[in-house]
Amino acid sequence: MADEPHSGGGKDERPPAPPTEKKIPRFSLIAGAVIVILVILIIAAFLTLSVQADLPPEPGTVYPYITTYAVLIPDGLPIRIAGTPILVLTSGDELIMKIGDQNEKFVAGQTKTISERRAEFRALGIPLLSTNYLIEATYRGRSGPNADFFLIVRTSRQVPSFLIERILPAEIQARPA
Repeated sequence: MADEPHSGGGKDERPPAPPTEKKIPRFSLIAGAVIVILVILIIAAFLTLSVQADLPPEPGTVYPYITTYAVLIPDGLPIRIAGTPILVLTSGDELIMKIGDQNEKFVAGQTKTISERRAEFRALGIPLLSTNYLIEATYRGRSGPNADFFLIVRTSRQVPSFLIERILPAEIQARPA
């Protein structure tokens, strides 16, 4: 019987095993989806992080938290620090700083208040943190074409330094001191 296929076995022959599928546990799928959603939300929050730094300060605020930056401000270039327009003109050890509509004269070693405001930090349009802040500048002298300052940022609430740096413009060279 050449037409019949030869099975090669007798009574002990078993049918071929069905292919095994690896099933991912339902819990793993849900946990993976939650992690992906959280990562997307964190990235979106970081990309939409904004600060409104020119709100009026709340009266009677104390400033227990301090961060100090060494800053080089370009001479003669208008900039904005925390929403306040500033223009610096140096001559020897003296400096004239236009802060908003007021002119302030500095000599090397002198400290003055630049701005007292309230800042609101938002991500995805949701307020994350609101703090009053006070910025003081200590003029250290001239450094090439720049005015050299210590900026002292005092806040009413503890604020991460990467958020404080959002108040400082890119035109100045600021580094923690």
